[in-house]
Order: sequence, then C-alpha cells, then structure tokens
Amino acid sequence: MIRFGALLRQADNRWERIAESARICDDLGFHAIHFIDHLLAIPDPSGDILESWTTMTACATLTRRVRVSANVLCNSFRSPPLLAKMGATLDVISGGRFELAMGAGWHEPEYHAYGFDFPAPGVRIAQLAEAVRLIKRLWTGEAVDFEGRHYRVRGGRCLPRPVQSPRPPIVIGGAGEKRMLRLVAEEADIWNASAGNYAQLDHKIAVLHEHCRAVGRDPASLELSLQDLVVIAPTEAALQAPLADARKRLSFFGDVDAIATIGTPDRCIDTLKRKAAQGISYFVCLFTDGGQPETVRLFGEKVLPAFR
Repeated sequence: MIRFGALLRQADNRWERIAESARICDDLGFHAIHFIDHLLAIPDPSGDILESWTTMTACATLTRRVRVSANVLCNSFRSPPLLAKMGATLDVISGGRFELAMGAGWHEPEYHAYGFDFPAPGVRIAQLAEAVRLIKRLWTGEAVDFEGRHYRVRGGRCLPRPVQSPRPPIVIGGAGEKRMLRLVAEEADIWNASAGNYAQLDHKIAVLHEHCRAVGRDPASLELSLQDLVVIAPTEAALQAPLADARKRLSFFGDVDAIATIGTPDRCIDTLKRKAAQGISYFVCLFTDGGQPETVRLFGEKVLPAFR
C-alpha cells in the first residue's frame, strides 16, 4: 500500500488555512498531516512561523481519522522524557493517531536564536540515539532509570501510556551514511529521506540495507518514506507560475525539476509510481505552496484514488 502525508507548512501561512487543509486531508483519505519543527522561517528568518507541536495538537482536535506527525521534530528542542510525555498525551488526545518523527537537528541559526547549544553533528546524532531509546523505555509505562552520556533519568515514568500498542511508530529522518543510517537500521520503524537526498536515493537505500543486515534486521521490516516536493496544478498553463516559484525558493534542495513531482494530476501519478518502484511506500508531500487548501484538495481528489 502506498500512503501519502501532507506537509502543512506553518511558515508564512495563516492558521485558518492550515486548519482548513487539515480537515480536507481528513476527509479525502490522506494518511497523515505533518508539520515542520523550525523556530525560524527558512530561508527568510523574518517571516512568520507557527510552532509545530502546538499546531499539530490543535489539528489533532480538528480531525478524526488522519494521523498527525512532524517532518521531523528536532531532538535538541525538547528533553526526551518531556517529549515522551508529550507524545503519549497527544496519542491519547488523538485516539492513537500520533507518529513520532525525529531528527538530529541541523539549522544552526535557530539554535542560537532560541538559546540552544549547537554541538558537532556526531554529538547531535548520539543525543538522538539516546533520546529514541529512552523514549521507547518510558512508553512502556514502567519506572525507568537511565544513565546515558547525554541524558539521565531517575524514576522516570510516563503515564498514561500511549494508546497505540506496543507504541506509536518511530520515524527517523536523516541520511548520513555512517551514523544516521545505522541508527535508522537499529531503532526506526520508518526511515524518512529529505527531498534533498532524492538524487542519491537508490544509493542511500542500498547503504541502509547494508546497515540492516549488519545489525541482524530484515530490511523489509523498515518502511521507506520520502519528503517529496510536489508542484501540482489542474492544467499545464496553471502550472507555470508555481513551478517558477518553486525553482526560485526551493533550489536549496537541489535541482527542483530533477527531484520534484511536477505536473498535472496524471503526470504526478506517473512520477509517483516511478518513485514507488524505487521502494518508497510513504510520501510526505511538501506542496510548494505550503499545502494550501485548494492544492491539497486537488491532490486528494485527483491523485490519491490512483493508489487505492
């Protein structure tokens, strides 16, 4: 089964539009809605951006079926025990619709702007590894003593437990071949590749499978997801303006024409089928207009039915 999430970007987007898009996703059969965990808008930090967890929780109360997640939470912004408690609470509030998606963090300016330390990449990855393992233990509901290099807990307990059994799915985003993909193989239920990694996707998947075999894991037990840039319009003529905008604003991901899903619904369906053949079964659609209601509706009505 191919699943689709909609990334409802909070940067330079009004809450009313985000809420409307969330309801559309719920109605039209999207698997999940996702939110970016940034404290400064990217690439222009002077723009408005709503905080992810608050927005995600509000949208969970507006919907009934669609799952809620991030793409992805920055481990540095919340202590693991607090995040375990927040995740369990949101899973209860949403009736078991929460997915924990985490990354090691990368955007240094927001660390400085909000007073967080910004250690070296290897340290941030080690912190993420400890955090995931600690959260898994806390979600059992049992008392936890944990003495790690980066985190320490005495008598930690997370009650109530999450609704989902044995726990909510854990998604890890990142593509560093030595440490991050090893961590994915060891701890994740789902791997999320960013849009910027798509040009090397086949190679990254091969490396990930090598790590799975090294840790004694069947690669088939790990779901592969992709943060996929999506530029969609009802006609070729209507496509030109959003495509030009995407090429200008999102070039930091790479060659937009080479990595994005672009076109009318029929063209998008063909591209997504090709990407699915590479092993992707979960697409987190980063609509280049931020997931405006009319775009989400077009995708939900014209593209999703081709994958049911």
